[in-house]
Amino acid sequence: MTIHNKGFVSLYITLLALIIFLSGCEDPGSVGSGFIDEPSIVTDTLTLDNTATENFVGYTGNFGLFSIGKYSDQLFGEVSTVGLLKPIRSVQIPDSLDIVGDNFSMKLQIQLDSLNTYGDTLSTSEFSIYEVTETWRGNEIKSNSEVAYNSANPVGSFTIGQEKNITVDLSEAWKDQYYPYFSSTEDDADSTYRYEFHGLAIVPESNTNKISFMSSSASQFLILSPDESDTVRVGLNNWAYFMDRTGAVQSPETTSLFTTLEEVMRIDLPLEMLREEYRSKNILNARLVIQENAEDLNSTLAANHSRPNLNLLNLHLGTDYDEAFEYQLTQPEFTASRDSLSTETYNSNITLLLNNLFYGGAETDEIYVGIGSLSGVLRSTQIFNGNAQADRRPKLIISYIE
Repeated sequence: MTIHNKGFVSLYITLLALIIFLSGCEDPGSVGSGFIDEPSIVTDTLTLDNTATENFVGYTGNFGLFSIGKYSDQLFGEVSTVGLLKPIRSVQIPDSLDIVGDNFSMKLQIQLDSLNTYGDTLSTSEFSIYEVTETWRGNEIKSNSEVAYNSANPVGSFTIGQEKNITVDLSEAWKDQYYPYFSSTEDDADSTYRYEFHGLAIVPESNTNKISFMSSSASQFLILSPDESDTVRVGLNNWAYFMDRTGAVQSPETTSLFTTLEEVMRIDLPLEMLREEYRSKNILNARLVIQENAEDLNSTLAANHSRPNLNLLNLHLGTDYDEAFEYQLTQPEFTASRDSLSTETYNSNITLLLNNLFYGGAETDEIYVGIGSLSGVLRSTQIFNGNAQADRRPKLIISYIE
């Protein structure tokens, strides 16, 4: 024990002498307090002034939901939508169903989206159903399409209040037109049906002040036996809507965004400046920040009125192909999500884009900001563009190590 303590003390004295010697040899004037300078993170905020409002025509057919109704929006104008639908032809009637010839009735069962209503949520909307008189295809319908229907002879009518499921009686005359097609055994029955039978149009009446969204998968036609004890459910073959918008508020400082692509904001990045200033820097993060016109969006919405909510903006790079298809029906290169701390702003991490522009050979300097959607719900918002006050314009925030 005593020997061990003596050895430890001797070692301690030796190490202490060595430290004192090295400290005396240090030249504080040559290296200071360290060998390497501490790196610093620098953040630059660039205002993006070069923006433009672009106009496209979006697709409105064969989505999960389609619009029926009309609404007078103080900010986005008078919006009216007409729904189109057509039953499938190949209906399997079981032998047990008590239907002889055309001795049956037909109904339309409408299932509405329970989450979204655009307009006066407490109002009652009225609709008439008419026979469509020309060929149409859901995949080809766009928001500005015009499809003719026979408005002189309604096939049915209904109202929408607070309920989400409505069953509508359809006229005997229309049922009698449909019967020869679904009962046909001819080889060309499908082709004949496609070009000769055009389905129905659901048209809002003038006193309607909300737009509802009809489910394409849960809505169906019903074939009922004379005593309505037996039912055959008939799905939809095609569905779509077309719309008309007038009187939207226009401002040079803002761009309105619609899921139908009526307006999209294009941002032209200052590519040469970015390459010159930041190509040699170690970029940690690059964020695109876009501000929403929350004041006007809120002030133009009356009590009990609603617009379907929006939490994401789509950011597409410029394309030489069908813009409506690219900006609405394909996945965006980036998305901008609503900021949890400031709900009036959207943020997108575009670090990868800048790296591709600097080192990957990408050449496009155009970012298209929109809200194209495959859901079929009519959504809209308004954002500030490059003409707005400086603090409201789009920003590019770049952080790098210096």
